[in-house]
Amino acid sequence: MSFIGACGLARIATVNGSRQVRLIAARSQQLGSYSTSSIEPKEPPKNSQTPSEARSATTNLSSQTHAPNNLEKKMLVFTKKYKSVDEIPSFVNQDVMERCRNQVRIKLANYLMLATAIGCLIMIVSGKKAQERGESVQKMNLDWHKEYNEKARQEAAQSKN
Repeated sequence: MSFIGACGLARIATVNGSRQVRLIAARSQQLGSYSTSSIEPKEPPKNSQTPSEARSATTNLSSQTHAPNNLEKKMLVFTKKYKSVDEIPSFVNQDVMERCRNQVRIKLANYLMLATAIGCLIMIVSGKKAQERGESVQKMNLDWHKEYNEKARQEAAQSKN
């Protein structure tokens, strides 16, 4: 009995009566006949090529499938897959190109993390030097407000005269 037949059997059996059980048995037999597979598996098509010929044919088809643009050529040189841009063929294996992109992505992320850490250290040092000089955000804010209020007073005095 299939899973669907068993679920239907459980649902209907909880309803009531012996008449329902007879209907359930008939239905499960019907579902059982549909749930079995009568399809025969097909045999795979036979090739006239030997396995080594088939392998070389598929490698030739898929080995050189990607035409790199100028940026990708520079990435291939950056990851040292090729010595120069002139040595790169017009078509490159897709797997090589994907590995190259991943390596460039990782190297770029590492360089950016290093630059961020260096930037943070520079900001810490400059903040400590500013603190030694007596500069602070609060003091800068108070100075700005004094200048702003003085300008406002001067403009108010000029507009009265």
